Amino acid sequence: MTHSFKTEALILKRANTGETDRIVTLLSKDRGKIVCVAKGIRKLKSSNRAALEPGNLVQVFLIETKSLPILTQTKLINEATLVRKSLAGISQLSQILEIFDRLFVEDFIDQDTSLLAFAIHKELLSENKRNDKLKTLLSELIQKLGYQDFSATPHQNILDYVSEITEKKMKSFDYLKVN
Repeated sequence: MTHSFKTEALILKRANTGETDRIVTLLSKDRGKIVCVAKGIRKLKSSNRAALEPGNLVQVFLIETKSLPILTQTKLINEATLVRKSLAGISQLSQILEIFDRLFVEDFIDQDTSLLAFAIHKELLSENKRNDKLKTLLSELIQKLGYQDFSATPHQNILDYVSEITEKKMKSFDYLKVN
């Protein structure tokens, strides 16, 4: 007996596997971080192909298996095209997604942190986004996840702080400087 579920999620990252498949990492509003397999997604005729780009907000249908869940359908809710029009926007989007990927754990999410993460994503995609508001929301998210307030640390920017928390160097560019 298969168990399927539907959830709204943010695409964090994707990695090609095999000839036509992709491993996709999602941040779900109600289930936390989910790593799943999208079978046949790299085929030219795949209807889910465009929706599974990092930064997009989608509604996904998944089937639970013994290993990774299988992504069967997607419905695009909000596309991150405005952000992708400039190099700075792409940089910010990749940094936020990498921070989310590092800070959230699989199969668990608190309602407050979920709302905050999706508020950060919404602010990032808004036409009149403010970097100071993004920094404040990120700092609040880090605190809600149980870490020390960013302003009370000796770190120059949020990326360095997240690097220390996760004990891995961040791959994104450095735009979250605090002067």
